[in-house]
Amino acid sequence: MMKCFFYFLFFTVFSNTLLAKSASHSGIRNSHGRVLSGLLMQNAALHSGMKGTAGVSLQRVIAQSTRDSNIVPLIDSVNLRYNAFRGSTYDYNTMIYPYNYPYSSTPMFDFAGTFTRPQVLYDTMMHWTVDPNTLVYGYYETNIAAYDGLSNLTALLSTNIDSAMNPNMVFSNSFTPANKIAVGYSSNYIGGTVDSVFKQYFAYNTSNKLIADSTYELHLGVWRLAAKDYYTYDGSNNLIQIDNYANMTDTSFLLPLVIQQKYVNTYDGSNRLLTVLDSTFNGTSLMQNEKDTMAYTGTLPFHTSWKQYQWDAINGYWAPMFYMSKHLNGLNLPDTVYIQGFDSLLNSWVPQTMDVVHYNASNNPDSLKDFEYRFTYFPALPRYTTTYYYQNYTNTLEAGNQLSAVNTVKVYPNPAQNMMTVSGLQLAANTPVDYTLINMNGQMVSRERAPWAGEQQLFTDRLVPGMYLLVVQDMEGHLLHKQQIVKAQQ
Repeated sequence: MMKCFFYFLFFTVFSNTLLAKSASHSGIRNSHGRVLSGLLMQNAALHSGMKGTAGVSLQRVIAQSTRDSNIVPLIDSVNLRYNAFRGSTYDYNTMIYPYNYPYSSTPMFDFAGTFTRPQVLYDTMMHWTVDPNTLVYGYYETNIAAYDGLSNLTALLSTNIDSAMNPNMVFSNSFTPANKIAVGYSSNYIGGTVDSVFKQYFAYNTSNKLIADSTYELHLGVWRLAAKDYYTYDGSNNLIQIDNYANMTDTSFLLPLVIQQKYVNTYDGSNRLLTVLDSTFNGTSLMQNEKDTMAYTGTLPFHTSWKQYQWDAINGYWAPMFYMSKHLNGLNLPDTVYIQGFDSLLNSWVPQTMDVVHYNASNNPDSLKDFEYRFTYFPALPRYTTTYYYQNYTNTLEAGNQLSAVNTVKVYPNPAQNMMTVSGLQLAANTPVDYTLINMNGQMVSRERAPWAGEQQLFTDRLVPGMYLLVVQDMEGHLLHKQQIVKAQQ
């Protein structure tokens, strides 16, 4: 979306998540990239330790611009406007701010993600880019969003200046009493004419875990079932399998649905996504197609390396395709990201891009410089430079993230020197918990996640002596405990 690195990722793994504007359900259901991105967004959404933390000074992205060093002028930019307390979350998996709302017939996931709470909770987004036909930089689209009191996205209007080719889109969502999406509607307009209309129903089990969804398309004035998805979980409520049913060749919507794709996922002990295996229907049966593997550093919720493989049916092996690795700075934030492609002739990984990320005083990305490999080395100057702009704000509403009436949590010793312990959380064993430390300037200085085991030790030896705010949250961002702590002098 924003530069060459983005395009590389989009068209290999993440393209359909952020830029999908397709009007046809058949072009959407077979999207390994979107499902993988949705699964990874669970980690990205959970990475936001500030969500629902009232009274803390935060930053939200209000603009982003990208320049091409070969032609100097802007080639892409975004301007965002917010109301009230809503903010933004950076996605450290894909190293982007995910602005665009995806098409609504995608398989869904039980997390505070794209349908219920997008990671960038803007009210208005304006987007300028280079027209691929005229190569002239100019206005491209405007998105206008509406939310309920819990920051659930209830409506969104996306309008494109070239709506004769790229459809304008209208979305609306309703929610259950448990704050889960119940029904999602979407309509496409091309050149001012309704091109297609969809609605999607969601079903949950007694634990409010999504177990099925059904997508209908308005065809010749009648709602017809176009696709269904079924979801399976393990004992830790990790989504371990998705079964997608549709009928890609049936234009009448009258034939039975057949399985089109199956996703099988595995997780580590901290409920982080490790592998995704995609099998695709080839007209006769399911055949394994793509495989992704993720690796993590310490307790970080985002992956620090990712590989993608494609099944070579002729030779019977998994052919490596792409490899991403991230170097971390002292605060465990990615400061250098390497992308490599596999050269089957050389039988080795070949460098393609290197992204260097700089952070501001609040530890938000300040700029991202993209270097293109020149066969033997990376140049001294980047090809693309993306700059982020921020606005300070204070969250004035905890959006349902209320502390329990009986707060048994203890944090000790306080003051602490090298380590402190958190105990007393009323949680089931192995429930993932996020721990965030914020200094008195509102800067996030550390964040980690660990499965609950009765108590949790937090290392404070690297902190500068002073006062901090400890924020403890569950997987969905609900506030479990908030307390000031002191790092003592050694």
